[in-house]
Amino acid sequence: MGTAREGDGGEEEGAIGCGDDVFIDEVARRNAERAAIYGADARAEVQLKRESAHAFKLSHAHELALWTLIREDAKECVNPRWAFVRNKPLVERVVIVLAPGLDYQRWCDDGATTCGRMKKALGDGLRTICDNPTSMGMTLCKALMYSVHGKQSAEAAAKAKKFKASTKAKDLCKRTFAFKPAHFTLSAEDMSDMVYPLPTLKGDGSLELEEGFVATQPAGQGIARATGYYPYLALDCEMCYTEDGLELTRVSIVKEDGEIVYDKLVKPAKSITNYNTEHSGITKEQMEGVTTTIQDVQRELLEMIPCETILIGHSLENDLQRLKMIHANVIDTCALYPHKRGAPYRNALRYLTERFLGRKIQEGSHDSVADARATMELALLKFINGPAFGEVETEGGGLFDVLSSQKVSCVMIDSPTLCRRLPAGSAKLVEANNDAEVKTCILSTVNTPSDGNGLAVFGHLHDLSKVLAAEAQRAHAREEQPSEEEQIVADKTRTQALQKLDTLIGDIWDGLPPNTLFLFTSGVGDAHTLRVAQEQKWKRQQNIGRWGAWTDEAEADLRRLFDRTKHAVTLAAVKQ
Repeated sequence: MGTAREGDGGEEEGAIGCGDDVFIDEVARRNAERAAIYGADARAEVQLKRESAHAFKLSHAHELALWTLIREDAKECVNPRWAFVRNKPLVERVVIVLAPGLDYQRWCDDGATTCGRMKKALGDGLRTICDNPTSMGMTLCKALMYSVHGKQSAEAAAKAKKFKASTKAKDLCKRTFAFKPAHFTLSAEDMSDMVYPLPTLKGDGSLELEEGFVATQPAGQGIARATGYYPYLALDCEMCYTEDGLELTRVSIVKEDGEIVYDKLVKPAKSITNYNTEHSGITKEQMEGVTTTIQDVQRELLEMIPCETILIGHSLENDLQRLKMIHANVIDTCALYPHKRGAPYRNALRYLTERFLGRKIQEGSHDSVADARATMELALLKFINGPAFGEVETEGGGLFDVLSSQKVSCVMIDSPTLCRRLPAGSAKLVEANNDAEVKTCILSTVNTPSDGNGLAVFGHLHDLSKVLAAEAQRAHAREEQPSEEEQIVADKTRTQALQKLDTLIGDIWDGLPPNTLFLFTSGVGDAHTLRVAQEQKWKRQQNIGRWGAWTDEAEADLRRLFDRTKHAVTLAAVKQ
């Protein structure tokens, strides 16, 4: 079952629903008043107007919830030209469900057979444009739930620009943290998506490391120190080119106050062919006489950094790859300060440093100590100010903030990771570990007597996306086109995942009380496969792997996949 916790400024537990007689009497009174106006058997309805939705985007979907729940004279309330709501005042509850992975073409081609319950209950729906078809998780949630145009985004930007306190690590580390550092660590799924080095699960259930890699150990085990270890450290590495490509040549680590605790030059296994000074800051003179090897560094870091230490970095997966080290307790400033276009785009460290720390780095060449220190300071700002700090580049204000300002109760049900990372405002947060828990929490919430001011519930379903991610990674690992048998198995797996989604959405629909508006959107198609295809293009252009050279035919296929993935589906209906 999901775990409830409050968002910033949220109401106390239980404020949304109450079984007291006062509420029951109030519901009866409201029902009687509406029956006198609309008739005892009146029901609300919603019609989606496909002829008026040619440019309908995911960021427009919130308009229906606002139009239904808040006053029409509110400046954020826009009459959606793509939908018509009959008997709108009868709707007191809106349920919004995001389930990424279903593209519009598949919905049209296979929806009747794989998603029969959804088709029957919610109709044909609208083709929905996702501006960034590689979006996942938090980026999709922002596009859907944080795209209300109004004063919120401007105020947030102004607030960010007025941040004038010291941004030096030695000062930041002394301030009170609003959130513990562990709140911002990446999940295993995040690390997999960002291609962090991870162990491989063997058939017998044991874990296998890639040759030459080491893994940090719990405190007191192996050579890891038992006590006195650092709670969190920031790490940055520099690389030079050898005949084997980029190899590690410097490792720098700073603690919470920005002071250096480790800084060593590293002799690559092969001779350096290009010192890459412009990007590494490493010169031939510096490397003369260096004898420290990567094995020496691994041994020293395994002693210094147990599993319990949080490692902080910017695109930290690249540093760990070059260190040939696996560490599962990490914070990545790429995830803390995501790019406005979402993954795979990333903000440059020099951009974040200038914007939020008020200074410039990497001018002329890189310095791993300066980069590690900047990374630590960016993380400290998040610890102090919370997840919403730096979130100034979204399309608009938050849906929950607007609804709450109109006294509408709001509940967000999502994975523990996204509940920690999304700025939920005044919404009540409910953490759900799987799609079944999301369904249970939605139905429990909407079937609790309300206070008459309206209720908005958002639920995020992840299972379809997880299946697609696993299939995309399997296909990518083959480094060649799948066999006919492999393609049949993959297609069957995707179909079963869609059928499971159809069952779950059907169960939610069946459990909704009358006059509840249900808004479903997939947000984006199979973004995982598109990401893998884009990575494959780059590798083939570099002659990496067994795919062969990149061709005009492959480019045409990628463009078709891009267009298909960017078109999702949005459905809406009112429960009768």
